[in-house]
Amino acid sequence: MSAMAASADTRRITIGLVFAVLAMLSFVTGGLLANHLVDGGYSPVVVAFYEALFGLTFTLAIRLRALRSDRAPVRSGWGWMLAAGVLFALATGSFYTSLDRLDYSVAAPIVGAVPLASYLFVLIVLRGYERLTPRVVFGAALVVAGVGLIGVAN
Repeated sequence: MSAMAASADTRRITIGLVFAVLAMLSFVTGGLLANHLVDGGYSPVVVAFYEALFGLTFTLAIRLRALRSDRAPVRSGWGWMLAAGVLFALATGSFYTSLDRLDYSVAAPIVGAVPLASYLFVLIVLRGYERLTPRVVFGAALVVAGVGLIGVAN
């Protein structure tokens, strides 16, 4: 691998890690704010709707230039994007509805088991597209054990 290719790969990974941390911080902050709103009597579904609406508006604003160009997604991409949006809205609404009935300290760790669900999804649905190593499976098991410990402590 040339030095230029290695530098490009390092840059891509660094940018990916920065955005993953930004996503984590955004989810945590959004969850805490939603918990405050739901505890204040606002409907969890309404809170989830506005979060999704603002998120979509923000994403569209960022992508507006690309949407105006000729680089439109392939036709099948629109269906996948719609499915992802519906599932994300369902996840957000479900999480905020759980906050109406549970403390944040109980609901958040359960939702924190997403890595385990992701790995199961990879094993069942994406067989052959993604590769799971024993190290990754061990990490997922540690996440689930941590979630279990937090759940038991509460």
